[in-house]
Formats: sequence, C-alpha cells, structure tokens
Amino acid sequence: MRRALIGILLEAVACFGQQPVFNSANELQFPNDYREWIYLASGLGMTYGPASPGPLEDPRFDTVFVNPSAWKAFRETGKWPEGTFFILEIRYSTSQGSINKGGFYQTDVAAIEAHVKDKRFPGGWGFFTLGGGFAPSQATAKEMGPRGAGCRNCHVPNGVVDSTFTQFYPTALDIATHKGTVNPDFKPPAPSPVAFMHTVQEKGLPAAQQALAAAQASDPKAAVLREPVLNSVGYGLLQFGSKDKAIEVFQLICEKFPQSANAQDSLAEALEGAGRKEEALAASRKAVVLLENDKSLDDRRRANLKQALDERLARLQR
Repeated sequence: MRRALIGILLEAVACFGQQPVFNSANELQFPNDYREWIYLASGLGMTYGPASPGPLEDPRFDTVFVNPSAWKAFRETGKWPEGTFFILEIRYSTSQGSINKGGFYQTDVAAIEAHVKDKRFPGGWGFFTLGGGFAPSQATAKEMGPRGAGCRNCHVPNGVVDSTFTQFYPTALDIATHKGTVNPDFKPPAPSPVAFMHTVQEKGLPAAQQALAAAQASDPKAAVLREPVLNSVGYGLLQFGSKDKAIEVFQLICEKFPQSANAQDSLAEALEGAGRKEEALAASRKAVVLLENDKSLDDRRRANLKQALDERLARLQR
C-alpha cells in the first residue's frame, strides 16, 4: 500500500511539472524540460508561424512539443484538455556541414513560443513568447497582448481541433479523425504515397484515381502526382504481393506520363512477374522506342534502363 501511495504521489508530482505554471501576475513560467515532452511534429520553411525567414534566408525548422498529461488525455478523447501546453521551438537551419551534402539540418534556436489552454485568457487560449535567438530565454512571460490577439485570430478560423493547428501533427490528426473531433470544414491535404497505396489496396483503382483528381485540383504540386512517387507506390504493391493492383498503378502511370520510358519499363517488369509474357514484351518494346527521346533521363539512367530492357527482351523472346 505504501509503495502504491508513493507511486501515485510521484506520478502526481510529475504531472504537475508538466502543467503550465503561472505566478501572481499571470506570467507563464518557462518549462526547462520541454524537450522531454511529447514530440508532435516538425515543419521546414513554413510561413504561417512566427520568426519566418526572409526570402534570401535558409528555411527554419518549426518543432512542436506538448506536455505529456495533455497528450494522454488527447489520445483518449481527441480533444485538448484544460492545461494543454504547446511549445513551438523554431531553429535556424544550415545545409553544408560535416558529411552533409544536401538538404537541411537544425542549428541554433531562433525563437521559443508557447500556446496554453487556460480559461483565464480570451477564447480559453493564451499565447506567449519565451525568447530564444538574439534574446535570451525568459524565466517568465506575459501573454503576448496585441500580438497574441493576432495569433488567436489566425488559430480560431484555421485550427482544425479546438483552434489548434493539429492538421500539422500527423499522429494527432489521425487520432482526432478517428475520434470525430476534427473541424468539419477541414479539407485534408493530398494523400501521401502510403495513403494512396492503401486506397488502391482497400478501395481499388477508381477510388485512388478520384483521390489523385482531388489532389490535382487542390495542390497541383503534391508529391503523389509525380511519376517517381507513383512508381514507388507500384513497387510497394509488388512488395506486398498485390501484383494485379501494381499493374493497374503502372498502367495509370503510363497513361499520365505517355512519353516516359521508365513507366513502360516498370509496367513490363510487373507484367513479366505476373506471367503475362506477351503484354510484358509489348511494354518493353514501347519503352525501347521512348528511350531515346525521354528527356527526363540523364545519360547514366538511360544506359541502365537500356541494359535492363535488353535483358528483359532477351528473356521474353526466347
């Protein structure tokens, strides 16, 4: 009994340490351990938030943490409880360094901000800036005031769960979607390659094509509309043994990218694997015709593709 009581007390102390703490002047205390909280998501170069980079600066990383007690309640209900405490950590980025030759990684803190659910603030949420970057971190901070009102005016119409930007936290968004707590006006983004593959598997190609059409209308630059990404979906289906569905996806790619030798080669490979020899032969021959004028290929890729096609044609024509 004593051990159980001690455990309960320790858990209560831990939970208390995760809650937002205010002094008598309603100033928020800086949570030094926020990096031990629940990681929700990171964004790169996002422009809705504070400390956005200028047009000639490297993109910045936005990383969001939430206190564990709030996350525990959210997983159960799909709603952020009173005492929810988000920390938005914004860091500068750089590209060249050590062994890195491309892309970006995080460096120094540019800014730290907090978003707290508490009834003492207008609309039940308070917004705080806690320093970082050129300014030292603050031990305590007052609600942003006019700037906080600007944050609130953005969050209320655009946040998909209780005026929070849960749409940018994939794991949380999935929970809220299943719990039915997402704002009904929310329009989800274009499907990821994984979501598109699952749509093909579970609902068939017509439903997947509808998803692509919707993505084209809402976000013409969506990754799932690109040939290499769709191609990876086809090979993903092959990996899981869905040969017929993979062939359907490769056929779709050939329709969308009729000048692509690689698309025809992928289709030929899938058809050969399914034992559809004559169709594989036809697709391989078409790929050979397209190969010379396919401007998407560099010399190395063209040579590799030609070798693969020559080998397949030799096998199929035996």
